[in-house]
Amino acid sequence: MARIQDIHNLEESICDAVEKYLDNTDGYRHPVLRVYYDKDLMLYCAEMDDNLEGSEDDGIYAIDTVVRDGDDGFEPDNDAISDIANSWLFLG
Repeated sequence: MARIQDIHNLEESICDAVEKYLDNTDGYRHPVLRVYYDKDLMLYCAEMDDNLEGSEDDGIYAIDTVVRDGDDGFEPDNDAISDIANSWLFLG
């Protein structure tokens, strides 16, 4: 059973990964977001990866699903990020 804080932590991890990507978009050829469970840390994490194949069922998300065009350029899409975090963790 997940706590609301677990969902917020995953949202923050995803947002941090997306912001890292946005700070260096030229550093990736085929950027994807990877969400996974880190057994050592015992928590869900997210990171940007390059040229990784898989589907959302594998925790692989196309970058355009978590980035939106905001008033000042591209930015993390907080609604999409929240949807992803909630799909990985459920409150019981």
